[in-house]
Amino acid sequence: MKPKTLVILLIILGVLAGAGALIIHSRDTRSSSGEMGAYFIEQLPANDIASIVIKTPTAAVSLKKAADAWIVEERFGYPADFARISELVRTLKEVKVGRKFDASDKVLRRLSLKSPDDADASKEEKGTRIRMTDKAGKPVLDMVLGKTRNRDQRKGPPDGQYVMLSKAPDVCLIDKILSPFESGPSNWLEKSPVHVDAGEIRKITCLGPGETPVRYRFERPSKGKDFALIEPKTDRSIKISSLTRLSNALSSLKIDDVEVSSASPESTATDASVRLDYTLFDGRVYHLYTGKACSPTVPCRIRVEAGYEAPGLPEKEGDQAAATEKEAPVREKGGEEGPVKATEQNERLKPWVFTIPEWQHQAFFTALEQLLEKEAEKKGADGAPVR
Repeated sequence: MKPKTLVILLIILGVLAGAGALIIHSRDTRSSSGEMGAYFIEQLPANDIASIVIKTPTAAVSLKKAADAWIVEERFGYPADFARISELVRTLKEVKVGRKFDASDKVLRRLSLKSPDDADASKEEKGTRIRMTDKAGKPVLDMVLGKTRNRDQRKGPPDGQYVMLSKAPDVCLIDKILSPFESGPSNWLEKSPVHVDAGEIRKITCLGPGETPVRYRFERPSKGKDFALIEPKTDRSIKISSLTRLSNALSSLKIDDVEVSSASPESTATDASVRLDYTLFDGRVYHLYTGKACSPTVPCRIRVEAGYEAPGLPEKEGDQAAATEKEAPVREKGGEEGPVKATEQNERLKPWVFTIPEWQHQAFFTALEQLLEKEAEKKGADGAPVR
């Protein structure tokens, strides 16, 4: 081989080696800067987040970290669903980038990544903005969620979503769908205002409007036993399915929305509403005001208050009067903390009126007739109904 030819080959080899090194370096740089397969948000200081604002083109929700809990500002400071907030933060920390491309104005409009505050953009061109700040009001995260991507609709649901960090030059396609978090204030509420185990309920009393008359009272002597109708007396059989539904109604209570009691209709006021009392073995009592019946134009509303009734021996009526204290079941002692905790819980519950689904409202039966089996039709000797 001629020396000149060898020199040329060495030069070509050197150029190829340099190009290969440049490509490898370029790949490493992209990976560390948040591209292909890297985390979308390298650092998200979850413990520093004190405020989250989620704004869509049609709604907004402001979540704030109060002294001891997160609250929903648009719902008068009612407690927020902390589990849902944690899920949002955890999901954002796990998001990875699929690919990036330039964020031109045309691309932003096509992928619905314009800010929801952009007056020059149409509703279809706007996305959802998520802003997080610390307790001093300094930005922790500012991003816009755009359209989801479905590579092939025949193969299933969307497999990614287009997003963009504030002031970033690129649009990112991420590997998770954040659309479930694009919801209004009611979806961020703590949905369970009370936490009651149905097995802990000792007595269910329905009365009112006002304190009297008692419409019905069911009680059971100890945990695991069946409820028995104490008053009024009846020869008809109890409808077990309805009684079970009634006893489980408080423990399964989930709200749709909330409003302050001062702005609510008078239908759930103490003097106007039928009241259900759920008394627990430990002495806690939940007073539930059922309000008026629901309709397509009238939402199902209830109020809940908490109280305390010192556990003791069961009331003796009729046949129970002959029972001795030795035969009577032992009640759990509520302890000195019982009344204090009940007062604290009542302070948290009484400012609110809750909107609930109609099927849940119907489970709070306010008439004994709803809890009784239908009366058997009497027939004469010829089989015809007796009139």
